Amino acid sequence: MPRDLRPVAAVLLLALPFVAYSADCTPTPHRTTGTHYEPVTEHKVNISKGVVVRGRVLAAPDCTAIADAKVAHWQAGEDGEYVDRLRAYLFTDADGRYEFETEWPNLFPPHIHFIVTANGHQILETQWVGSKRTEFIEFDMVLRKR
Repeated sequence: MPRDLRPVAAVLLLALPFVAYSADCTPTPHRTTGTHYEPVTEHKVNISKGVVVRGRVLAAPDCTAIADAKVAHWQAGEDGEYVDRLRAYLFTDADGRYEFETEWPNLFPPHIHFIVTANGHQILETQWVGSKRTEFIEFDMVLRKR
């Protein structure tokens, strides 16, 4: 790239929306729902305070956004216990984005369970797994078409 275009390219990259998926749009791997799974029945966006979780739900193989995907999630809380108040679901917007606020999942390793469903796509059961405490989690999920 010519030297005089590098600052422009850097600014453009900073302006792009966040992405955390591979360039080939590989489907997100299945991870177990775990022994604490119970059906998630409450539609709620923010369930606690301290950690913002956001991402996009995309379709393989071309990373198109999936609008109106149901993103169910549950986790242990700051006390390390699974409780009903930390089980909820929400829907993605027109760009496949979702976002909610919760508390730190204080287990080792820290993790949040997800089940994502969308018309025309296979159900995805997976987990975000972290390594250290943070106030922001970015987690995109890629679904396979049926």
